[in-house]
Amino acid sequence: MNGFIKSCALVLAACLLAGCASAPDLPPQPTLDELLAETNASHQAVTKPQVDASQYMIRPAPDEETVDYFTGGEQTAFDPDTVVTAAQATEDMEYLFDAFRTLYGPYDFFGGDETFGRHKAELQARLEEKESWTAAEVQDLLLEGLRFFEDGHFAVNGQRPNPWKVPFFFRESAFYRMEDGYIREDGKRVASVDGYEDLDELFKRSISPEGEIVYYPILLEEDGLQAGDVTLTIHYTDGSAQTLTAEPFERYKEQIEGDTITEYHKDGEIPVFTIDSSYNGAMDEIAVGAIMVARYPVGIVDLRANLGGSDSVGNTWLRQYTYTDTERPMYRNQYLMNVFSGGSGAEDGWIENDRVLIVLTSKNIASAAETFVDMAHNVENVLFIGENTWGAQVASAAYHVQLPNSGCVVTMGHGLFVVPQDWDYYEELRGYQPDLWVPAGEAEELAVKLMENLGAVQAEGEASSPAA
Repeated sequence: MNGFIKSCALVLAACLLAGCASAPDLPPQPTLDELLAETNASHQAVTKPQVDASQYMIRPAPDEETVDYFTGGEQTAFDPDTVVTAAQATEDMEYLFDAFRTLYGPYDFFGGDETFGRHKAELQARLEEKESWTAAEVQDLLLEGLRFFEDGHFAVNGQRPNPWKVPFFFRESAFYRMEDGYIREDGKRVASVDGYEDLDELFKRSISPEGEIVYYPILLEEDGLQAGDVTLTIHYTDGSAQTLTAEPFERYKEQIEGDTITEYHKDGEIPVFTIDSSYNGAMDEIAVGAIMVARYPVGIVDLRANLGGSDSVGNTWLRQYTYTDTERPMYRNQYLMNVFSGGSGAEDGWIENDRVLIVLTSKNIASAAETFVDMAHNVENVLFIGENTWGAQVASAAYHVQLPNSGCVVTMGHGLFVVPQDWDYYEELRGYQPDLWVPAGEAEELAVKLMENLGAVQAEGEASSPAA
């Protein structure tokens, strides 16, 4: 016994000499009610823009003959090696900018004649620099010269003039939010981060591998950057510093096998309904899926592979899930209008809901699937878990205009969505931000772990409580 006491004394003395640190005083995990209350408040704080529609309705609606002039006829395959004269390329510019003024919904939203005219003149001046151009060079000139407006649907031969903003996660260390800043999991307090004054924009709420709520630095950068290109240097109050390297961004690629676009399964106690496309033809199964999820206190709708389609899918699913009037349009934070006929009259409001609905998101979610996300922000007790969405909301992809000489195909839309442009809500090309940021491929697993840790459902293998 004396030998044991002596050993303990030696260990204690060594610990004191080495300056052993006590366990860090980390903040407690929120309760489910606290998490939902905070999230509901942030969702309700988003307000629909007040829009004077008349400022965007100054052009006459094109008739069928005019639309056919720009979009009719058989589209030919783009040949990048086609050679056109400078005069022919200039004709293409005239044709394209006539199409903009005639067909493009956000034309006046993005500056109208003055802005588009100035950029057309700049492009035509560039074309005078040499006598002939390949079609590929004309395409590249357009991609460079049309960066003055941001539209996630707009494309030249399928390529976008402006890059997407994708998430880069730094998960080497977990952080916790304190009243006076951020603390690392080992107790080190963050003093500053090189290049970032507002730490709340950098540190985003996430879920640890164990299913706890933590914060990680997450940067939104241009698509195409490699992981090693994205680093952060964090300085701590004790004078030390840490350089973090981002994980590579991996676009979510999992899809339902076969021809179906919906799937239902249970992950432990939680029902998961997947919708891979907003396709009206699957409306019956989409409605049934909403009812099945609504039977449970916690449910998941997985939109991670959904590139869009019809807004009716989100409207139907959410109306069925909330047991509200399926004939009424869902509330939106967007102001939707057709610049040739007027606003849509989509309603504004808040739907009470006593269950927890988790919406899984990814950078793949686009167009009508993003409208689903916008609508779901108006339902109580909804948590968005995953990545920021595609960011294609300002218009649509209604028209494909092929330039007569170079053969470039330009995609443009006729509608106009005015979405609240707020750092915490939406930006074109960046998309809608989730409530809890995790790589899309891990979103379902971590969402389930979080619900288990918060006591919303029992962990797999736990004994059920006996019925009262």
